[in-house]
Formats: sequence, C-alpha cells, structure tokens
Amino acid sequence: MFKPYDYAFQIEVTVRAIFNCKEYELGGIADANFIEKNPFIAIAIVLGNFYNKVDGSFKERIDEFLNKYYLEMGKSILEIGEEKIKNIMKDFNNIIATI
Repeated sequence: MFKPYDYAFQIEVTVRAIFNCKEYELGGIADANFIEKNPFIAIAIVLGNFYNKVDGSFKERIDEFLNKYYLEMGKSILEIGEEKIKNIMKDFNNIIATI
C-alpha cells in the first residue's frame, strides 16, 4: 500500500540532518507534513545548499536531477505516485551520498 507520508518522512530526515534543524525550523520545510504536499521545495533546498560548494560535475548532476524531474515540481507525493517517487528518492539519495 502506497504511503506518501513515509516518503515524506525520509526526506524530512535528510533535510533535518543537512541543516541540523528541528522539523518546525527552516520555515516548516523540514516537516514531513509539509514535504508530503511539497516534496520538491525540500529537495531543491537541500540540493541548493550544496550547489555553490561543489565542483562542476556535481553541479551538473544536480542540474540533471532537477531537469529530469521538472514536471513533478509543484505536485504532492500522492500526485507524483509511488513508482516515480521511488525513482526520485533513489536519485536524490545517490546525489546526497556522493557530495
């Protein structure tokens, strides 16, 4: 059974770890309830945090990720769907793990 909140919580954990914040800090963006409705805001903030700190190859990976999933921006996790959010999470985590 598809549980959008579970995916949102995974993103929350990453956001909170990257920014060393609590769920209601960072304007509430680090909260799974917010992320469930707006996952790309949280994802883009995390990637943007690294964008000017990494070399060109990592910038390219971030740009490729954002371009690949551009059509999913503005959608909730429920609207994105389970298969696509799994792919988004896999690609997102791969970028974060290598930075």
